[in-house]
Amino acid sequence: MAWQLALAVGSGLMSYGSSKRAAREAKRQAERQAAAILRQRFAVEELATQQHVDRMESFRDLVNTNNAYAAYMGRSDRSIQALRKEEGRKYGRDVDRIKEQSRREIQKLRDEAQAVREQGRVTSRQYKNAANATLFNTAVSAATMLGDTPGDTSLKRPTGNTGT
Repeated sequence: MAWQLALAVGSGLMSYGSSKRAAREAKRQAERQAAAILRQRFAVEELATQQHVDRMESFRDLVNTNNAYAAYMGRSDRSIQALRKEEGRKYGRDVDRIKEQSRREIQKLRDEAQAVREQGRVTSRQYKNAANATLFNTAVSAATMLGDTPGDTSLKRPTGNTGT
């Protein structure tokens, strides 16, 4: 009976240890995935910067073209100034849109990384709960086995006449 008890306890402890290791690995895996997601932020920032540079070059070309047309036509009146002002306003709006789009995409990546981390914590907690349940079940099994051994009355319930 002792070897059966030892096997049951050993098996339970091994299962407990495996579940605890699985919990740690689940958490580490979630952190690795979250870090990979957050690394995508650099690509988003690079794209936004490139879009800004492209728009800036386009604006510069437009301003130079308008200046050339104005010089060719010999005009420098309010209509040319209004055209320049309108183009400047459009450029500013486009740059703001690019920045806002980049900010939203980065926030989306952060939210996704946070969700992955949270899922890792949930999975880790499930493994830990399973480990604790295994440990509890092992203890109950061991107590039951000890209760069935002859000569040990400390865990048995009294039966029959108790002397009263």
